[in-house]
Amino acid sequence: MARPASWYFIAFSFCVALAGSALADQIVFKNGDRLTGTIVSMDEGKIEIKSAVAGAVKVDLKDISTFSTDGPIEIHLNDGTVLKQPVTQDKEGSIAAGGKDMTPQTISLAAMKSINPPNGTWTGSVTVGGSIVRGNTDSDSLNASLHVVRRGENDRLSADAGYFWSREHVPGTPGKHETENNWFIAPKYDYFFEPKVYAYANARVERDLIAKLSLLFTPGVGVGYQWYDKPDFHFNTEGGLSWLYRDFSNDGTTESAALRLAYHIDKKLNDKVTIFHDLEYLPGLDRIDNYFFDTDAGVRASLTEKMFAEFKVDNKYNSVPAPGQEHSDTRFLLGVGWNF
Repeated sequence: MARPASWYFIAFSFCVALAGSALADQIVFKNGDRLTGTIVSMDEGKIEIKSAVAGAVKVDLKDISTFSTDGPIEIHLNDGTVLKQPVTQDKEGSIAAGGKDMTPQTISLAAMKSINPPNGTWTGSVTVGGSIVRGNTDSDSLNASLHVVRRGENDRLSADAGYFWSREHVPGTPGKHETENNWFIAPKYDYFFEPKVYAYANARVERDLIAKLSLLFTPGVGVGYQWYDKPDFHFNTEGGLSWLYRDFSNDGTTESAALRLAYHIDKKLNDKVTIFHDLEYLPGLDRIDNYFFDTDAGVRASLTEKMFAEFKVDNKYNSVPAPGQEHSDTRFLLGVGWNF
């Protein structure tokens, strides 16, 4: 007896579904649950998997027992090793990497830094803050900062920029007077010879009209060491040579060779709160009392997946200021930012 065409269609669909399930990537959780789909990437301690049922889902690596993939994925380890292979499930806390003609290699999940990292993709954040006051006090202020970075397989390109402006009406005088007008931009390029060792070239260009500083220019080169580069903790130090150039609007210029010592540290206290601290110190080589340093410290709290609030204290000290100006400027900045 001939079977209806619908029976063949149902059987064909069932086989396709089974084949799709067999070929899919799979995550096994420590509680025994399983999630099937396509593993997209891993970063900051979270694996993203696209499931036909749940869509794109990010799961914590600490909750995963093991996982497997149908095809090769690019795995970056903490020691700098890069693997491009399919993986199979292994004992809890590990996976086995290796193709058909290779002996499987056991890899601890804790040794993984990232999966399919977006090399060549720009990421960063922008932060803005300000105030408008009317009444007994009549003032306006604005501050904005930008941080961008692109990480390649062996290099890193980054840039920081900021703008700070304020004005205030002083009773008894006409109009409003600027009390702050300062901007800077600081590009930087790092090339990694080893997973932790890199050479850098950087520059900082700054202008502060209130401090009578028409131009501060500090290009330099040097080497750095990435002590920690973990999802919840980053710490690196740098040292090199720089050029310390100042152009004052009321007193000509000064310039000299200088050393450059710097570090950056940030630590995630939990899923919402991160603390950070930066320092850059440039002592001139011409005399001991000629130096410049810039430091900040702050805390950032996530409000949504992309939005955050930030408070930081920024201090700059110029041992050779323009005549009549102070050596130090300290800012207390509160703002809202967005990650991209």
